[in-house]
Amino acid sequence: VHAWMHALSAARLENHAPNPALMQAIVRYVERFPVKLHHPKEEEHLFKRLRERTTSCNAELDELERQHTRDAQLVASLAQHVVALASAGEVGWSVAAQALEQEVANYATFLWDHLGREEGVILPAAQRHLLDEDWLAIDAAFTENRDPRFHSVVDREYRQLFSRIVNLSQ
Repeated sequence: VHAWMHALSAARLENHAPNPALMQAIVRYVERFPVKLHHPKEEEHLFKRLRERTTSCNAELDELERQHTRDAQLVASLAQHVVALASAGEVGWSVAAQALEQEVANYATFLWDHLGREEGVILPAAQRHLLDEDWLAIDAAFTENRDPRFHSVVDREYRQLFSRIVNLSQ
């Protein structure tokens, strides 16, 4: 998201259209990794085990699950903005880029709040309530599909997509 915001800001400051291939690669990465892979694993493994050990954070877990649904909706909207930018042409790219930049900024605010809840409430609760066996099971589930930045053999496609984002943004 930082790279996305930076690329959009740089294009605006240089008064040129953002790179459509970069915009498409970023939205594809966000669709495929956090939304379709990471969030379901959080719910199925971390959230489920935490609910089994304590009820103290059920309201926060419920909210995070609602936010996972909202995240998918926001990313779908961002994808539509990327398509609009790619098809805007010479005359309309500025308006499309401005709309996309605003949507990405809104998404970033949403995401920072979401991550703050996970890191500020859920992870400390998990540290207090989960047992070693819970952590082993959670680790095993997440190891199957690691974030591409951590060089997992399993996720070659994600690594390539992440690498493409980095290369296109330079």
